[in-house]
Amino acid sequence: MNKTNNTITVSTLQSLYANSLSSTLDGQLLILEGFYFHQNGKLYGKYYYDEIVSKDKQCKITSQFTQDLKEQLTDGKYYQFEGFINKSQNLSNDSKINVLFTVTKILKYEKRVQLISEVEYDVVEARFKRDFPLIEDLLINKIENGLKPRIEIITGVKSTSQDDYMSQLLEANYYDIRHHRCNLSSKNETLEFLNKFDFSNSDLLVIIRGGGSGLEVFNEVELCKKAIELPIPFITGIGHDEDKTLFEKVADRGFSTPTAVGAFLQKVIITYKNRNNALKIKDEELIQFKKQADKETKLLSSQIMAYKKTLNIIWIVLVVLIALLGVLVFKVNS
Repeated sequence: MNKTNNTITVSTLQSLYANSLSSTLDGQLLILEGFYFHQNGKLYGKYYYDEIVSKDKQCKITSQFTQDLKEQLTDGKYYQFEGFINKSQNLSNDSKINVLFTVTKILKYEKRVQLISEVEYDVVEARFKRDFPLIEDLLINKIENGLKPRIEIITGVKSTSQDDYMSQLLEANYYDIRHHRCNLSSKNETLEFLNKFDFSNSDLLVIIRGGGSGLEVFNEVELCKKAIELPIPFITGIGHDEDKTLFEKVADRGFSTPTAVGAFLQKVIITYKNRNNALKIKDEELIQFKKQADKETKLLSSQIMAYKKTLNIIWIVLVVLIALLGVLVFKVNS
């Protein structure tokens, strides 16, 4: 059997089983390629149940991995897997038979993968049609005017990301920060929050969460489009260094971790303080310059007055001498 002919994608596999419980692929050894994402689940029987996600991040399939195979994998990396279709005997919540992919061998690890699909390209293009706000200047200008920038920060329901970013933001009192909890692993719940929340009095939206499973929601096109349409700029701090999500690509600023977001917000304050101190120094230098100029002006005025007095005395002496000389000449002639 030629393995090359049996290489399929996750989306192809899903479409083949979308409306049927059987396929010509049943019982065949297949090669499935996609991103591997662990689900932090326990070992059931001899398998872990993790996910293989399509290159465009739109489709996924639950897959069975033995412990020795799982130990060879890195979360978020792109692989080719050899295996076969396995239909679960248990019905899902919606009374459907689950189609699983049982992995028997890891064939290939792709170091470089073209991550952007045509759909993603359209979203990124839409982002570039929107203005690019200078977030640092936006925040500093408001602080300089004696106002606190209002920042809406969304974290996961049970996330510790708030502690991570706050550990770096040592002077949070410069901001008016409002925290919101949302299930960031759910596209629908995240969309519901963005659709219902009133951002009219807000200056910046920040979405932060740590790494791990569930990050594929940030590749949902609908969610990314909604974020682009928001009336305020938004930044992300999503703990997924190695493989940037589409949501991060369309953000006004994308940071790799919540901690990095806190460092950025603190850096804004430091920049404001440095600017403010520089202005104070300039003002002080101007005052000193003015004082020195006034002092030199007074000194020069005093010198001019002294010169005038000296000159007047000289003129008086000359007049007297001329008068005396005239008297002497008169006497000699007479």
